[in-house]
Amino acid sequence: MQKLYFILLAIILVIQAPTTIAQNLIFNPGCEDSLVNGEIPHWTEIVGNDWKQRASGNPPSYEGDYMFFAGVAATAELQQDVDVSFLAATIDSNIQYFNFEGYLRVFSQNPPDHSRIILEYLDTLKSTKLDSIDLGEHFNTNEWLQVTDSTLAPIGTRFIRIRLISTRYNGSNNDGYYDGLSLIADIPVNVNINSLLFPSRFVLLQNYPNPFNPSTTIKYQIPELSFVTLRVYDLLGNEVTTLVKDEKTIGSYEVEFVASGLPSGVYFFRLQAGSFVETKKMVLMK
Repeated sequence: MQKLYFILLAIILVIQAPTTIAQNLIFNPGCEDSLVNGEIPHWTEIVGNDWKQRASGNPPSYEGDYMFFAGVAATAELQQDVDVSFLAATIDSNIQYFNFEGYLRVFSQNPPDHSRIILEYLDTLKSTKLDSIDLGEHFNTNEWLQVTDSTLAPIGTRFIRIRLISTRYNGSNNDGYYDGLSLIADIPVNVNINSLLFPSRFVLLQNYPNPFNPSTTIKYQIPELSFVTLRVYDLLGNEVTTLVKDEKTIGSYEVEFVASGLPSGVYFFRLQAGSFVETKKMVLMK
C-alpha cells in the first residue's frame, strides 16, 4: 500500500507540474557564473589547466558578457556530466529524447584554431558509453556557428557528458570559443507519462546491461494486484534462482540478478503474473 501511495502522489505531481517550461539541464551554460578560485564552476578541466571566461569584445560573445575560452594549451578539453537519473522511468521506457544546442567559433587568424563538441550518454557508474555524438570539428571565424542534436537516450542512460574540445593551430592562445549551450529533456507529445507510473499492461523488459558481468538489472510492470514469480534458468532449463516470489501491487519494479559463481553462457529469465508469462534471454560473459 505504501508503494501505491507514492505512485498516486507522483501522478498528482505530474498532473500539477507546469508543462510549458523547458529547463536547461546544463549548469553555467554560457560561462557567466563568477569564477571560484580561478576555476569555471560546474565544469571540469580534463586537458589543459587554463580554461577561462573571455569577455565579449573581439570576438563578441553569442549571448551575455562572457564565453568559454580554452587558454593556452595546444589541446584543451572542458567537460560537464549532466545528471539525468531523475528521468530514469522515461529513459528506460525508450521514449526520452534530449535536445542539445550550442554555439562555437574561433578567432580570426590563418590557419585558424578548431573547436569541437562531443556528447556522450553514460550509465550509472559512467563506465559504459552507451552512445556518442560528435558534432564535428569547426573553424568558423566570421560568426557563431550553431550545432544541434536530438537523440533518443539509450536505455540505462544516467549521465550525459558535454565535452568542449579546442585545438591550437596558430599563435600562443588556443582560441576555440563556446557559448549558449543548452540540453533540454523532451518527450513526444503522444506519450502518456502517467502510464509509466500507473501501467496498463504486463511488461517484462530486457535486462540491462546485456551481456553482463557479474550483475544485471531486470525490470517489469504490473497493471493489477498479482502474485508474481521471476525465475532464472540455465540453457538446459534448470532453475538457477528465484528472484521474486511475492504478491505485487500495480507499479513498476526492478530486481538485480548477481551471477557470481556461475559460468559464462546463455541464461533465461521468466516472469509469471496471473495468466501472463514471458521469457527473455540474457548472456553472462566473464
